[in-house]
Amino acid sequence: MKNYQILGVGVLSLLVAWSIMNGTAQQYVHFAGEINELGCTVIALSMGILSFIALDWRGLVRWMLK
Repeated sequence: MKNYQILGVGVLSLLVAWSIMNGTAQQYVHFAGEINELGCTVIALSMGILSFIALDWRGLVRWMLK
């Protein structure tokens, strides 16, 4: 994947996790229980953090300085 795609996935995943923790996701998605909600939050946070770790930071800086 390209850097901008990884960056987009990371930001989107963290926004999903934030909306679940904030309580706004319950207006659109009805979870079966608190454990399911917690699991989805952990998965979204892990995906967001790991995607930022997977970035090619040198390539990102070069791309931004062009």
